[in-house]
Amino acid sequence: MSEIQRLKNDFSGSEATVTEAIKYLKKDTKKSYYTFIYNNLGLAYLEQSNYSEANKYYYKSLEFTSDELSKCIVKNNIAYNYIHQENYIKAREVLELLRLNDSLKINFIEYARVIDNLGYVLYKLNDKKAFDYLIQSKHLREKNRDIVGLTSSYMHLAEYYQKVDLDVAKNHALKAYEMARKTNNPDDKIEALQFLTKLSEGVEAKKYAIQTFKLNDSIQTARQQAKNQFAKIKYDSQQALEELEKQKQLKEFSVIGIVLLFGIGTFAYYRIKKRNRKKIKETAYQTETRIAKKLHDELANDVHNTIAFAETQDLLNPKNKDTLLENLETIYNRTRNISNENKDIDTGELYLEKLKAMLATYNSSNRNVIVNMDAFNHLKTSKEVKVVIHRVLQELMVNMKKHSQCSLASISIKSSKIGLQINYSDNGIGVANLLNIKNGLQNAENRILSINGTITFDTLPEKGFKVKIEIPKQ
Repeated sequence: MSEIQRLKNDFSGSEATVTEAIKYLKKDTKKSYYTFIYNNLGLAYLEQSNYSEANKYYYKSLEFTSDELSKCIVKNNIAYNYIHQENYIKAREVLELLRLNDSLKINFIEYARVIDNLGYVLYKLNDKKAFDYLIQSKHLREKNRDIVGLTSSYMHLAEYYQKVDLDVAKNHALKAYEMARKTNNPDDKIEALQFLTKLSEGVEAKKYAIQTFKLNDSIQTARQQAKNQFAKIKYDSQQALEELEKQKQLKEFSVIGIVLLFGIGTFAYYRIKKRNRKKIKETAYQTETRIAKKLHDELANDVHNTIAFAETQDLLNPKNKDTLLENLETIYNRTRNISNENKDIDTGELYLEKLKAMLATYNSSNRNVIVNMDAFNHLKTSKEVKVVIHRVLQELMVNMKKHSQCSLASISIKSSKIGLQINYSDNGIGVANLLNIKNGLQNAENRILSINGTITFDTLPEKGFKVKIEIPKQ
């Protein structure tokens, strides 16, 4: 079930299902189940951009992996996780060792995947060997008719050639799009179309951009329907199991022949309990569907607005083209992260650990995020406030990553007798118009106001950006 949900891009649902499976593991369970479960958790966290958790579960998967080929596959996933974090040096260390593994070399598909990743990493590190590995991987995939792998090869070669020969780069991007069409992979199609839009100008760029928007709109509708359908199937199957359980209990009551009054009382108790459970599940299902529909409608509006912009504006104008590309990237990123943005926040004992892990994902080779929460007593903080703090800090991090261009950001949370104080600051470029910042962080401001808190912004050009949040004791 988790694997199906992940393939349908329901990453938070996949995470929840596979986590539920963990409780069925026992000491005598086959190691392959442990390997699969932890690897699948790593994949789900990777797609939700939670790289530290992804790495944690990939290494857990390795602990239970017995055969050498499976170890190579998991290690390649670890390297791919480093690539997503732009930690290319770490990725190279893992991939260079994998490349020499004899067990991997006899499996041409997995070997091609490793050397393709290695070629891409070396390209990012400006290593001249990059091209040789990229070409070697492409030839292996052509020989073995690995169409899925060829999509990746052509995209990596397109990126490689964009600085060398623009026409060759576009030709590889078109081949990547053709491979994605054959495998019917919408994400790969969108990636290729985005790249073609970036490399093209005028009417041609407009054509690729409109294709991207229309494809994105259609797949979001299809994915939302699939997600809702899967939720309904889970709900219906659970109801069927409960009905079977009820019949089993009734049969047991009749066979045992318990005292009539006690039997009626017990039967009534279970019926009421199950009815309440059914109502809770129905409410949860309806709430999830309503939230999902609201997110889809809002996303669809953004898509249609951007299509209208592309159809009416002159894309020969560099400013218009940059605006178009920025809107496209925003829509696509929001689409991939939609499940992550709306998943539940763990407000239990591990809350602080997971909050720090989330903030740590925004560290990079050229940016350091310093976190000080020693004076934060989260155990005495209400669940509602914890959720708000997590979401607001997440929005501040996203804003920082997109706009600040900072090399250093700091966050501190302190508890006091009167409540909580949160301070954020960075050494980025700042802005002259504070109103633009407030508009961009309107959701964060609304969340703080919803718990009777206050939030103030302080910024000037080249003076960085500061936020002060005060939340009264609840």
